[in-house]
Amino acid sequence: MSVGVAKVRSDPWWGLELVGAGHPPDFADVPSGPAGPVPEEHRFCANPACGEPVGRGHDGEPGRTAGFCPTCGTRFDFAGAGHPGHPGRSGSSGRPGGPGHHTIAGRYDVERVLGSGAYGAAYLAYDRNLETRVVLKALKRTSVAETAKDERNALVGLRHDSIVRILSYESEGPHLVLEYVPGTPLSARADDPLEILLAHGIRILQALDYLHARGLLHCDVKPGNIIRFREESSLGPRDRVRLIDFGSVRTLDDIRPLVAYTEAYAPPRDQPGGPDPEHLRPTAGFDLYSLGMTLAEVCRAPLRDRTSPGVDSLRLLIDRATDRAVPERRFVSARQFAEQLSGVIRQVVAAPPTSRQYTRASALFGSMTEPLHGGLGAARPLDHWVTADLGEDARLTLSAPFSSPSPRDMAAALPTPLADPDETFIAGPAESWLAESRLALRRGELGAADQALANANLPQRHWLHSWYSSLIALAGGDARRATGHFTAVRRALPGELIPQLALGLCAELRGDLVVAQAHYGTVFATTPALGAAGFGLARVHLMAGRRDEAVATAERLAREFRFEREARIAAVRLLVTAVTPDTAPPTAADLERAALAVTDLDLDTGSAAGLRAEIQYARFTNDRSKLSEVVREIARYAATEREYVSLVDLANRLRPPLARRWPKRHARAGKSRFDGTAGTLSS
Repeated sequence: MSVGVAKVRSDPWWGLELVGAGHPPDFADVPSGPAGPVPEEHRFCANPACGEPVGRGHDGEPGRTAGFCPTCGTRFDFAGAGHPGHPGRSGSSGRPGGPGHHTIAGRYDVERVLGSGAYGAAYLAYDRNLETRVVLKALKRTSVAETAKDERNALVGLRHDSIVRILSYESEGPHLVLEYVPGTPLSARADDPLEILLAHGIRILQALDYLHARGLLHCDVKPGNIIRFREESSLGPRDRVRLIDFGSVRTLDDIRPLVAYTEAYAPPRDQPGGPDPEHLRPTAGFDLYSLGMTLAEVCRAPLRDRTSPGVDSLRLLIDRATDRAVPERRFVSARQFAEQLSGVIRQVVAAPPTSRQYTRASALFGSMTEPLHGGLGAARPLDHWVTADLGEDARLTLSAPFSSPSPRDMAAALPTPLADPDETFIAGPAESWLAESRLALRRGELGAADQALANANLPQRHWLHSWYSSLIALAGGDARRATGHFTAVRRALPGELIPQLALGLCAELRGDLVVAQAHYGTVFATTPALGAAGFGLARVHLMAGRRDEAVATAERLAREFRFEREARIAAVRLLVTAVTPDTAPPTAADLERAALAVTDLDLDTGSAAGLRAEIQYARFTNDRSKLSEVVREIARYAATEREYVSLVDLANRLRPPLARRWPKRHARAGKSRFDGTAGTLSS
């Protein structure tokens, strides 16, 4: 085993394939409602030779929105649409709004204020040369040259579908000229399916991955800096988002302190243990934390209903992305984040009304082919009949028809974890020791497996350490301790299904059928290709007295080619099996349906005979004569003489007693020795 198989996280954006077009929003080309006055901190004289602050408040009184510059006498008007708030020229715009609107650089007619950020205000303007609307971002005059240069240099070379594009740079002001995206800040509408909102999260992660690969950090990811808009395409309208406002952008090698960010969406600066590491040396994690907070805000309403499919996983995802107590738990790359977010989307869309299932190899776990059906997917072993108990009431009792897989079998069947390509510290000696731990587990040497795990020297918090600790505990039969470790893995990897399957297996071992059903149900509904979840769910349903649900689960699993034969056998056995007093006995219709299903199965004669015997056993539980015939039939398939003799003897004992009377002449000859025992059947 090698934990270093997967070194590249290919296509972590696969969750987008599962999301439909939804209902793209309709937005007006120009924002409606009053524009509002320019914020005071962005009010400067429009005279290029002056540029002094104007319209500022004094002594608690707000500043005037219109008047004249006290320095040079130039008129200003910041009442709403029309004034850029920075040096420019006024005149007829040639656009709706007429004379009196301000023009910048002789070509941009300012129409209204769109908002203001850390480094300047944004205005909607009409570009006379391109004959289209654009956004002018006017920058503060304080340290503005460096700010403008940073933002301009960051944007000028970027070409990404989810990042706003820079069209030009005007030194007058200075101003950045950006494309205008007619939309609104990202938010949830009443009719938005959860998967649509999560898909927007993946699109922003794509944008961040693009930025980070170029050595840039956005540093102000929040709903207000993500514009949601309607995009027309050849395939119809699409619901899209675009990341805007790069006023806080910086390079990854920038050692200057963070100055501009939105505190509500940023890692905490002031906390008992000191500043968050991202404030000491910002990394990609700063943007990823902010996106986690953004998802928490946008998905606030869906997150209230923890019973909805995928919501619990989404909550765990956000908890990891925004972990304040243990910053090392957070995602370290946009691709790592997107891999888990895609997995959460898969869980969400697998439920009705979408019911869209998607099979994909895990990026962090190897394949799992063992169905772990616990005997349910095969005919009863002949040994069940050989060791059957014939009670004093002449009732034949067989061993349990199936069982939960053994803890050791579970530990052996759960797949090998793969290396996380974003966590390069797990390599070399650590890989070798983990491989040794896995091999020791397969040999049943739990002490050696535990020692090898310790030698790997993994951080206790890391999911790989928790995973191997889980397997060691499970192989030792400690399902409760294994549950604790598997829970830590699930918290780290909420988009993965294998940890949920493992938790379902542990819950079944502990007899907690409700929890087992929840985990099995999520995994099976998301991807039936993980057959162990389907068989587990069928077992749990039957043990809880839900025969119809158990049979339906097996029949659904039978559509998966890999498990078709075992699942069809399981469906037959579930139809005729009662495992608890709460399970209603099979009906005549159940028995007929099972008998018909056996004829459609391509089985060897011994397996077919075993299934028919089980059906007859359910049909004739109280008919000793019929059961005797059943046992005599399966005796033909005994592998050894001992088994054959045992089965024939059982058939003989099942035969009803022969109530014979001696002829009268015998009675006269002496006292009758008849004791009511059954006659002997020859083989």
